[in-house]
Amino acid sequence: MAARSPRRFANRRHTPFWSQIKTRRSKIENPPCRSFTLIELLVVIAVIAILAAMLLPVLSGAKRRAYSVQCASNLHQLGIALQLYLQDDHFYPLATSGRGLGSWQHALRPYASDQVFFCPQEIPATTDWLALFPSPTTIHPHYGYNFVGAARLRHPPVLNPGLGGDFILNGAKGEYRPAPESRVIAPARMIALGDSPAFMRPPASTMATLTRLDPLYIAFPFDFPAWGYAGVGTWHDGGANMVFCDGHVKFASQPLWMQPSDTRRRLWNSDNRPHEESW
Repeated sequence: MAARSPRRFANRRHTPFWSQIKTRRSKIENPPCRSFTLIELLVVIAVIAILAAMLLPVLSGAKRRAYSVQCASNLHQLGIALQLYLQDDHFYPLATSGRGLGSWQHALRPYASDQVFFCPQEIPATTDWLALFPSPTTIHPHYGYNFVGAARLRHPPVLNPGLGGDFILNGAKGEYRPAPESRVIAPARMIALGDSPAFMRPPASTMATLTRLDPLYIAFPFDFPAWGYAGVGTWHDGGANMVFCDGHVKFASQPLWMQPSDTRRRLWNSDNRPHEESW
């Protein structure tokens, strides 16, 4: 059988059959561009907008939950700082040494970084706060200290059931004396500090040197009409984180923390009693 001529074999590539294959391959590898009509583009935009509207609340909720977790971590670190302070001094930090300024945060500052004294969740600043610090208008709120426990001015206990110390008259003046560690009979069942919007406005004489760490924030289980504040925050989906005297952290809704019941009020008092006589 005679060998095929290379020239004849090569010429077969130029037949119409090979041209058709090349054309089809070109169409597959380089498909023609298709333009969208205006209506099709509007439909795509509408679908994207609907998906975004569905996803944004989910993402916002996830962000709030992340802030609540970080808040609990901050309070856990403050709980550790409180334990270290007690090991060194055997007294709870004073809430204030006077003039409406906080003292407890300065006492714990050597044991914790400044950042953990503030909740990571931003909230609108109150009018009182903006009078001290005009900007920004949103703030990371300071944690509040359990100053006076679950006791009010009507028939108050002889000793302060909170952690803020006892006010002792000394002649015409007086001073705060810290609460001894032994006064808290059940550390795992007493709130030490946590989310609260309530702070005491410092006097004008302190304005020149005032910093954001200085105002005294207080946590308590009732509303204080004179200030217009509740003693427990709501910015974590209606609830607040609290750290107890033994260092563990719990989350609950504001109404539960402030519930006017013996069970809940015991959590605020060093003797683990509700002190219903002061209500």
